[in-house]
Amino acid sequence: MDSGDAVLTRRDAQTLQDNAADRGVQLAWLVSEADPDHPDQFTARAHTLDYQGGKYLPGALVAETLAELHAQMPAGLTVTQRMPWQDFIPDGIVEMWD
Repeated sequence: MDSGDAVLTRRDAQTLQDNAADRGVQLAWLVSEADPDHPDQFTARAHTLDYQGGKYLPGALVAETLAELHAQMPAGLTVTQRMPWQDFIPDGIVEMWD
């Protein structure tokens, strides 16, 4: 995943989310415990949702624990845990926020 090295702040993430909503673009924040850019940390990366499959946006929220990462997520989102039958979701993704 070529997603850029920038570590986002909570404010950056909220701005990204708000700007996408203003443009009518739906984002999902995919939470990973296996991001090669940030080993041994949890990351959340914004991914556009569209019929062409979407794409990751540059940057990531990064935290030592899942609880710390949750505190950084943009306001107004809800979390969905990854279920075993969702084999279409890449390995290492543990949650999706949208």
